Amino acid sequence: MIRRRFAASYLITVSLCALAGCIFSPARKPPIVKVPHPYPILSNPFLVLDALQQDYEGRDSNEVKLLYDKDNYQGTSIDASDQSTYNTRWADEVEHVAALARSTTITQVAFTFPTSQTRFTDVSDPPGWATIQVQGLHIQIDDGQVSHLLYETGVTNEFKFVPHAPDASSSTDTTWKIIRWTEVH
Repeated sequence: MIRRRFAASYLITVSLCALAGCIFSPARKPPIVKVPHPYPILSNPFLVLDALQQDYEGRDSNEVKLLYDKDNYQGTSIDASDQSTYNTRWADEVEHVAALARSTTITQVAFTFPTSQTRFTDVSDPPGWATIQVQGLHIQIDDGQVSHLLYETGVTNEFKFVPHAPDASSSTDTTWKIIRWTEVH
């Protein structure tokens, strides 16, 4: 009698496993859930650049909006060979990242800052501003079979930051935003 119960329960267990698939079957692996990398708190200019890298590579225009001073941001690209300039505003930066996100052919976006970044205070800036200068910023966009390298060695990028204090009575609530981005080719 015990053998019959054991045999019956064994057959039921084997049958259920066959119907449901074995837990050790490679085809039944649990799905891999990608946990997004948390966004840095914008409490200093270096963390703003970290967030810029993450948002650009992730093509997240909603987060990019938070990095720039919406009303006063100005981006300038200068070609030293012919002194031509190209200017951008907050909306241009946000739309650029949104366009990257909408593209169905872009397979990868890489935005890499060099390890050496110099922070300083420019005496010509308003009080409280900070500047970070980088050389060798690398931006690469792979679009189908074509890879676009947007910055090369020898380009100087200067990011200027302005502090924003959501609560004027608290010095710990200061966040930073990019107010200027100048690149010289």
